Amino acid sequence: MKAIDVKKYYHTGIVVADVDWTVAFLHDVLGFELLDKSPREPKNQEFVTGVQGIEVMIAYMKIDDQLFEISQYGGRAALQHCRPRMVDVGHYHLCLMVDDVDQAVKKCLAYDERITTLSPTPLVVDSGPNRGNKVIVVALPDGMMIEFTNTRS
Repeated sequence: MKAIDVKKYYHTGIVVADVDWTVAFLHDVLGFELLDKSPREPKNQEFVTGVQGIEVMIAYMKIDDQLFEISQYGGRAALQHCRPRMVDVGHYHLCLMVDDVDQAVKKCLAYDERITTLSPTPLVVDSGPNRGNKVIVVALPDGMMIEFTNTRS
């Protein structure tokens, strides 16, 4: 069977508890650009999600050439709040390459006292294609995780 002819990786979408907080954090701390933030037609969202009575506010943000879709659902539908750990099926995280991992973490932690790190200090990767990179993961208040890494010195 021939593989699908994928033309382009278009965007990554996540669902958050508070789209306004997430947009502000991504813009103010990480420099993401807000392209659009607006509600979508509920009937269209019912079609896309298969959930009746759903409403959504969607923000599109961009960093470099990567597009990021951030959705906050609400309405009559009961919503589940899931917080997968790094090891759980269904977990996702963003990985951002930065010049200074320690400084990136410091800025995140200063933005909101609810932001935490998964480990007290960064790790230097000891094998694989990222060998020598420094890495650490921060967790945002609604469970979204961001890995910061840098290139080998």
